[in-house]
Parts: sequence; C-alpha cells; structure tokens
Amino acid sequence: HLLISSSILGIAIIIFSIYILWMLTNNIFKISFLISSLMLLSAFYLEYFHDAFPCDLCITQRWFHALIISYSLIAISIHEKQIIANKFILIGLSITWIASSVAGLYHFGIEMNFWSGPDECSSSIDFSKDLLKYLLNKSPIKCDEVMFKILGLSLAGWNALMSFVMFLIVSVFLIKKGL
Repeated sequence: HLLISSSILGIAIIIFSIYILWMLTNNIFKISFLISSLMLLSAFYLEYFHDAFPCDLCITQRWFHALIISYSLIAISIHEKQIIANKFILIGLSITWIASSVAGLYHFGIEMNFWSGPDECSSSIDFSKDLLKYLLNKSPIKCDEVMFKILGLSLAGWNALMSFVMFLIVSVFLIKKGL
C-alpha cells in the first residue's frame, strides 16, 4: 500500500507541477522542454552525485529525452513563426512522449521481472556460451537491477509514468485543436 500511496502522491505532485508550468508559460512546447530537461538533468545529477550509474536501457531512455528536448525547441520556434500547423507539431510531440513512455515501461518490466531483457544487460550468466567472451560483452550495470528509487518507484518507472502523463497532456491539446 505504501508503493501505491506514494505513487499517487507522486502523480499528484507531477500534475500540480505541470499545471503551475502551464499557468506560467501557457505553451505546451515550453512545458515539454522543461519537463524533459528536468528529467534528463535529474538522471545526470543522480549519476554523478549519488552514484546511480545507468544501464544500457537507461541510456536509451536518455536519448529519448534528448530527442524530446530538441523537438520541443524546434517546435517553439516553428510555433512562433506559424510555419507548420500546430496539429502536426503536436502529433510529433505526442509520438516522442509515448515512445519515451514505452521505453521506460519496457525497462520497468525488466526490473520487476515481468519479462526478460537483452542478454548483455541482465544479471543472469549463460554458461553454455564462451564464458570469457560473454562476460566481456556484458554491461557492468544490469538492466534488471534497480539502482535508485524515488517514493518506492524506480527511475525507469518514473520515466514511464511521467512520459505517459505528458503524452496524455499533449493528447488533450490535440483534442482541443480538433484532431
């Protein structure tokens, strides 16, 4: 019950923070830029100041946020110049957020042992292969081991949750635009 209640509290804080950002900026592209930047900077902070080293899937999720940040910056400049209809820009932003959510959910599922991940990123050792070559190709940080938790949820879980919330928010904007 602690995990569920802390997750509900986390979701409420996220939604409230996004609402405050909306009131301050009134621009979904700036909110997207700020949220993704905050998530990426938080990951780097935890890595460099709290030794929460990333596995291969964590690094993949960081690339999604680099994409979201870049896309949001481009969208901000396009939005101001009205070069492309906002509907199309919002569709692209929505796709990037749901892709980030799927990557986070995939990683979270591996951490929770719902499914297995890539061989080179798991804690299991396959003795049927050339052991030295197999071990040298494995990442030292395992994808199926949680390195850091916030309010009982792993960083991959938070990425999946936050990215999905942002996907929903962008989708609401799309619906308001009539798409």
